[in-house]
Amino acid sequence: MSRVLRPTWLIALLNLLGRHGRPHRGPVSAHFDGQRFHNIHPKAHKSLRSVLKWQLNRPPQQKWVAQAGPAVAPEVPQRVLGDELRVTYINHATLLIQQHGLNILTDPLWSQRASPFEFIGPRRHHPPGLSLDQLPPIDLILVSHNHYDHLDLYSLRQLAERFPQAQVVTGLGNAGLIRECGLSRITELDWWQSLPLNDALTLHAVPAQHWSARARHDTNRSLWLGFVLESAEGPVLFPGDSGLGPEFGLIQQRFGPLRFAALPIGAYAPRWFMRDNHMNPDDAVQAHQQLASQCSMAIHFGTFNLSDEDQFAPPQELTQALLDRQVPAAQFRAPKPGEQWLVPVLAANVCTSGEVHTDLQPRREYRRGFHA
Repeated sequence: MSRVLRPTWLIALLNLLGRHGRPHRGPVSAHFDGQRFHNIHPKAHKSLRSVLKWQLNRPPQQKWVAQAGPAVAPEVPQRVLGDELRVTYINHATLLIQQHGLNILTDPLWSQRASPFEFIGPRRHHPPGLSLDQLPPIDLILVSHNHYDHLDLYSLRQLAERFPQAQVVTGLGNAGLIRECGLSRITELDWWQSLPLNDALTLHAVPAQHWSARARHDTNRSLWLGFVLESAEGPVLFPGDSGLGPEFGLIQQRFGPLRFAALPIGAYAPRWFMRDNHMNPDDAVQAHQQLASQCSMAIHFGTFNLSDEDQFAPPQELTQALLDRQVPAAQFRAPKPGEQWLVPVLAANVCTSGEVHTDLQPRREYRRGFHA
C-alpha cells in the first residue's frame, strides 16, 4: 500500500473549502428532484471514504514533466464564414470553435492551477496553445459544469475584461457564480433546450453522464451538460466531461451523424473510482462510434495531473483502442495545444485542412426549445 499522497489528493480538501454559487431552485423534472440533479442512469456519488481509499492505495506514477508550447502560435482568423469550421485546441477542455461568423470558447482555462487557490492544487504541465491576448473577439462562452478545471473564475474574469459583451451559456444553477466574474449576458439551459445563435447556427444543451460540485455541500446542486452546435453542414458536439452512458446514443438519435465531436480521454484511472464520470480512451472510441462522428478530437488529457494514469498514456491508449475497434486513425486524433483543424462538412471521410465539397442537404427543422 502506497502512503505517499500526490498533490491531487488536495482535490478532496478543496471541495470542502471552495466558492460556489447558489443552488438551483426550480420545478422537479426527470433529472432534478427539487434539490439535486442526477444522471439519466443515476450513479452513486463517491463518498469521502472512497476518496481516501483511492488516495491511500495509489500505485507509483511517473513524474509529470513540463511540456513546451507551440513554437509558432497558430494564425487565427478574426472570423470564418460559409461552411468552414475551424477548431483550435487550446488546452484541457478549452477549444476555440469558429463557425458561421461566431467565435466560441468552451470551458475556458488559462489558470496555472485547476483549483480555487493560486498556491495549491493540480498545476498545469504545458502552456495554453493560445494566450488570452491571441484570441479573436469572443462572442460566446460555453461552460459545461462547475468543476474547477471547467469553470475557472480567473479565466472568466480575464475574458470579461477583454470581451464584456460576450454571451455565456451554461447549465442551470451556474449563472450567479459566473456573473460575479463581470460577465452579464448569461443564459442557463436545461437538457434538450435550444438557443438560436444566428440564421445558420442553433445551440442545443444535451445531457452528459457526470456530476457537479465546488464544495462538499453543493454536490449536484447545479446542472452539468454538453452542447451541440447545429447547422446545415452537420452537428458539432462539445460534451464537457462525461462517462460512457446512454447520452451519446441519444444525441446521435436526435441529431444524426456528427460533423465533429470533442471527446475527453483523460482522468480515467483507477477505473473503479473514475468509470462513472470519466471515459478512458476505449470508452471514447465507443462514444465516437455511437455518435457516428466523422471527425473527433481528443480533449481533457495531459494538462493537469488529475488521476492515476501516466502523463502520456491517454494518446497512446487511444491509438490502441482505435486499432482494437477497427476505427481509422484519421477519424479520431489527439491534438497538441495550439493545433488547429479545418473540419470538412458532414459526409467527408477525414479531417483535413482544405476545402471539401459535399452534397449534404440542409436540415430545416429545429426542435422546439428555449429562446433568448
